[in-house]
Amino acid sequence: MTLIKTSEACRFGVKGQAAASWLTAYGLELPDTPNSWCALDAENRVLRLGRSEFMVEGPVSGKLENVWTEGLERLYRVPRYDAGFVLEGAAVSELLSRVCTLDTRPEVMGNRLLFTFVAGVVAILACETSQCYRLWCDAGYGNYMQRTLWEILDSITLREGSAT
Repeated sequence: MTLIKTSEACRFGVKGQAAASWLTAYGLELPDTPNSWCALDAENRVLRLGRSEFMVEGPVSGKLENVWTEGLERLYRVPRYDAGFVLEGAAVSELLSRVCTLDTRPEVMGNRLLFTFVAGVVAILACETSQCYRLWCDAGYGNYMQRTLWEILDSITLREGSAT
């Protein structure tokens, strides 16, 4: 099982009535529905956090930062200081079942975003594959989240190791 902290990843947030058209003008594919996400490629993704709010993560977000101009009509910059994590491996389902009360199975989630509590912290959860999830929470909880997830992973690993 791998737990990677991605808090240093570039993120760009924008919202407002013109947000979708502004992002598509720069060539970004957007999720069709609120509370969903899409991968642009292996490094970049777009999260639609509501009807007119978006978070772009990955190198492309730096390019958006460079072209941003204050004072655009119906368009507002949203600073993103999230703690981010990639949870990957065979134990990810068990880990999530211990820290989240919602059904996180890939066939249920699809490309939907879950806005939920993970280990008692408000978080956003996305499923990339059956063994790979992404999680974002307030940066102030980043160290707590990392420590808590590691402790649970250790208990899963110890239990599995003692069973063999």
